[in-house]
Amino acid sequence: MTKILFVCHGNICRSPAAEFVLREMLDRAGLGGEYTVASAATSSEEIGNPVYPPMRKVLAAHGLDCAGKTARKLRRRDYEDWDLLVGMDEENLWNMRRLFGGDPESKLHNFMDFAGFPGEEIADPWYTRDFERAYADIHTACEGLLYHLTGIVPVDFSLCWDIPTLYAEIRSKLQWEDWYGENLDALYDVLTGLPHRGERFLLTMPGEDAPKEARLYAERIRQVFAEAHALVPAE
Repeated sequence: MTKILFVCHGNICRSPAAEFVLREMLDRAGLGGEYTVASAATSSEEIGNPVYPPMRKVLAAHGLDCAGKTARKLRRRDYEDWDLLVGMDEENLWNMRRLFGGDPESKLHNFMDFAGFPGEEIADPWYTRDFERAYADIHTACEGLLYHLTGIVPVDFSLCWDIPTLYAEIRSKLQWEDWYGENLDALYDVLTGLPHRGERFLLTMPGEDAPKEARLYAERIRQVFAEAHALVPAE
């Protein structure tokens, strides 16, 4: 059992969002039972309070229910109890190092490092008021963390409303060369050849509010992933 603790200042916006996003990804990959995911605060300001309503609203819009989650304070013994402790910004990491007396086992990580943006931070929406941007950054970082933990590559079609945007997401996640065509045969060739042979993918399909054409074509893409034996089976 791998234990992951997300940490931010108050534990009512960024870290609980990361907790619920990663849990959902792991559950859909059929790996929820292999991981424990939680979150905590470096400060005492919000202890016992629920997720901040604007962040709760954004999570709900993406199908995530954070009911029952309340802020709790990071404890010194958490360093021994958790395998990865992931901070949203450098201040969080500084506070963790101070509380833990350093990081002798290299358990502390900057969340955006997993998104491929080392040294960058998840901006605190308490101050920016941009909760959608915070969610987007958290989702991207969770995708990177999922790959780091499991080798599974997330492909997210939830905001894709036409065929070009479906292929734009595929190009981004599979890192296609420019000379690959945007068609199902090319997708099959990429999935069954190098460099993606043997990799597994977790697909998030377009929502019911997406245009019918996008939803139908995304289903054809899903079938190609399955035929190439690259798709993580749904639970």
